Amino acid sequence: MRTTFRFDLWRPVLGSWAISLCPLVLAAACAAPGGPDGTNLPAGPLQLAWTFSTEGELDFPPLPVGDVIVVAPSDGPLTALDMESGRLRWHYGLAGGVWSRAIATDGERVFVGLKGGKLAALDAVTGKVRWTRELGIESQVPAWVAGGIVYVPTTFVGPELQPIVEGKAILFALDAQDGSVRWTFETDNYILQTPVAVDDAIYVGGNFADPRPVDEGGHTRIYALSTDGRTIRWTYESEDGFPKRLQATDEVLVFIGYQDYLNAVDARTGELRWRRDTGNWVPMFLAIDDTLYYGAANTVVQALAGQTGEVLWEYNLGGGSFNYVLGAPEFAEGRLYLLTQRGDLVALDSADGGLLWQVPTGIRARSGLRAANGWLFASGTEGTVYAYRLEL
Repeated sequence: MRTTFRFDLWRPVLGSWAISLCPLVLAAACAAPGGPDGTNLPAGPLQLAWTFSTEGELDFPPLPVGDVIVVAPSDGPLTALDMESGRLRWHYGLAGGVWSRAIATDGERVFVGLKGGKLAALDAVTGKVRWTRELGIESQVPAWVAGGIVYVPTTFVGPELQPIVEGKAILFALDAQDGSVRWTFETDNYILQTPVAVDDAIYVGGNFADPRPVDEGGHTRIYALSTDGRTIRWTYESEDGFPKRLQATDEVLVFIGYQDYLNAVDARTGELRWRRDTGNWVPMFLAIDDTLYYGAANTVVQALAGQTGEVLWEYNLGGGSFNYVLGAPEFAEGRLYLLTQRGDLVALDSADGGLLWQVPTGIRARSGLRAANGWLFASGTEGTVYAYRLEL
C-alpha cells in the first residue's frame, strides 16, 4: 500500500509568463536534452527525454502532480516543470524560504512547509497560493494527504534549527481545501516523521527525550490515533532511532529507524510482531500491499512478507560495496525501479526480483526516483532534474 539567485527577489510566477522568459532570461535553467556527460543514452529500455538545471542542490526526488513535476532546490524557489517537455511552468519563492524536503500533494495542490512555521497550499497547474496556515512550529518533512485531510508533522529538532528536545511536536490535521484546522494532537516527542493513515487509524512517530542512555539509535515512540485525533489507541516505544519511514497495512505498522531493523507492530494491539536486521544501512523502504521492498548498503535488494518478515526474494546489485539503492524503490506496472549510489538505473521484476535491465547514467544523487505515467524522474545533487521516458 502506498498508501533553492536570491529567494527574497521572487514571488509566485504564473506559468505562461515564466515560459515566455525561458529562452531569454532563464536560458540557463531551461530544459535541454542529454545526460550528465552531455550525451543521450543509446536506444533501449529508457530514453533521456530532457534535463532541467535549477539554482540549488536537490536533496529530494521530483514530485509528480498531474502533468507537472515539482522540485524544491536548496536556497531557491519551489519549481514546477512540464512533465512532457521539461519547460518551466511556475516558480514559488518568498523571503523566508521553503523546506526542501517538505513537499506533498493530493493530485491537485502542492503542500509545502515554509520556514518560519507555516504551511502553504499551491495550485499545481498555476502555482497560485490557495491558502497559508500558521503552525508556529517548523514542518521539515512531507505531510501525508488522505481523504481531503493534510496531516502535517512538526519538529523542534532539525537542520537550521536550535534543538529543543523538551519540545512537544504537534500533528496538525488541516482541511486540504481551505487549510482550516480540523484537529491537532500534541505528542511527547520532539520530532515527528511523515505520518500514515490507513482505514480508521493514523500512525505518527519520532524521537522523545529520555535520560536513559542509548548505545545506538534513540528513544522512539509511535502513536496509533483514531481518525479524529481524540483517542490514542496504543503507543509503541523502542530504541530504533528516528523513523526513516512509516508504512501501514490493515494488519501491521512497519517502520525502520537508525538501527536499520525493520519492525512490524500489530495494528490492533501495538505489540511487536517481528523485527528483522536488514544487514546494513537502509535509506528507506517501500510497502506495496503486503510486501516490503528495500535495498541495503551491502548491495542487496530484498522483498519481505509484511505479515511475517519472511524473505520472499533477494537480488544482489553488485558493482562493489556501497552500491546501494538511493531512497526507496519505486513501483509501477509490476516492476521495481531503482537508482543506485553509482548512478545506475535498474528495473527488477517485483514478483521474483529478476533483473529486467540495468543502465548506467552517471547521475550523482542523494535521493531516489519517482515513477509516473511512463516516466522516471531523478534529482542530481548539482541541481539537475533528469526525465527518462520508459520503453515498456
